[in-house]
Amino acid sequence: MQPKPVKIVATIGPATSSKEKIEELARAGVDVFRINFSHATPEEALDRFTWIRNAEKELGKPLTIMGDLPGPKIRISNMKPETILQKGQKFTISPNRTIGDEQGCGINQPSVLEHLEAGAEVFIDDGTIKLVVDRKTDDGIETTVVVGGLLKSRKGFSAEGIALKTDHVTDQDKKAIEVLVGLQTDAIAISFVQSAQDIRNVKELLPHDSKIMIIAKIETANGVENAEAILEEADGMMVARGDLGLAIPIAKVPLIQKQLIDLCVRNAKPVITATQMLESMISKPIPTRAEVGDVANAILDRTDAVMLSAETAEGKFPVETVEMMVKIIHETVGHVSIYEYNERKTTGNAITDSAGTIADMIEAKAIIALTESGKTARKISRHRHQIPILSVSHDPIIMRRLNFTWGVYPHLIGETKDFETMLQQAKEIAKTNKIVSLNEGEKYVISAGIPYGQAGTSNMILVQRV
Repeated sequence: MQPKPVKIVATIGPATSSKEKIEELARAGVDVFRINFSHATPEEALDRFTWIRNAEKELGKPLTIMGDLPGPKIRISNMKPETILQKGQKFTISPNRTIGDEQGCGINQPSVLEHLEAGAEVFIDDGTIKLVVDRKTDDGIETTVVVGGLLKSRKGFSAEGIALKTDHVTDQDKKAIEVLVGLQTDAIAISFVQSAQDIRNVKELLPHDSKIMIIAKIETANGVENAEAILEEADGMMVARGDLGLAIPIAKVPLIQKQLIDLCVRNAKPVITATQMLESMISKPIPTRAEVGDVANAILDRTDAVMLSAETAEGKFPVETVEMMVKIIHETVGHVSIYEYNERKTTGNAITDSAGTIADMIEAKAIIALTESGKTARKISRHRHQIPILSVSHDPIIMRRLNFTWGVYPHLIGETKDFETMLQQAKEIAKTNKIVSLNEGEKYVISAGIPYGQAGTSNMILVQRV
């Protein structure tokens, strides 16, 4: 199979919640499986974890699991099945409703209704439904439907300028974290991050020796403003364009996407571009040309990963959607140019900056990054050379973490502190890996640290032949 440098994150939902579908998605090209705890129960999460780990063994490649916390998101109540709103009808949003219908719905954060005046535009389900506030009433707010459609349970509710400001982890998030820690998840995505303290608050709830990655979802104006400080605390970012496009003027989102991707790449931390990437494939077998351009543009921006949400969670063509994403990646990724940085002069930076350059100059077929923490592979990756990076470690947790990173293909080896043995294992991987075929006499580059086995000691580059 042709190497796929850009990683694919797929959300598991009703359309893909089975052992067979998860294995199909993994074979099609999914690297990271997202479980959205806004909708998944602990029992459903357990089943999905089991199926993903089984698929990992069956396919013989690392598969990563990311639990996505609900966060302090404003959501509507549960709705009666097949509730459809018609343009021009009246619709009431009330704190007192527990089950909604064509007449109105409830909301989980009633206090936000106080900030909505007549004429305010309200968006539900990432803007799929649009309302305009007519007036406040004793029972909430009365609105007129501007854009109607099917209104599903617990969809997001937004209006420009409103946001929940919290300085603590919600009870719902605490319960989700407890489940995720118990299931040994690989990553946790924190919703509606507004400051670095939001990241620290979640970290405090994890075991002191936890290796769980923390992904900060940037979907508020404060999150954008504080992005640099947030990234210092987080292990990576998600550009969550759905809610972001409702929290700020939507015309600003493309530029902010580019800025956030660049911030993450410069800091050698993975970035995921998310929301509505191939949205039309929820119901159609092919995407729009604009969607294809959107995915390609994110790749040209140097994003590490692209994410599918409803496309794989509830769409009619989940596997076909992943296959389409793979095709777009293959067509686009060869046009991503090498990225150079002016940065702090350290031995580690000199080694990781040079590995790709040397590999290019000698026409090496692969770079083998021997890593304890994953940092060596990520720092080589950020330059976006076209040469596959075979990341080698004895730690399966680190291998799964690297599934978020552009151009890195994790390989597990037996634990050893002996440098010569490690070199032999690296040579074996160079000959037998499934990513790039090396023939007798062809070159590969090794980046490592001596003494081997200590994190943060990258100080050596070797050129080897098969």
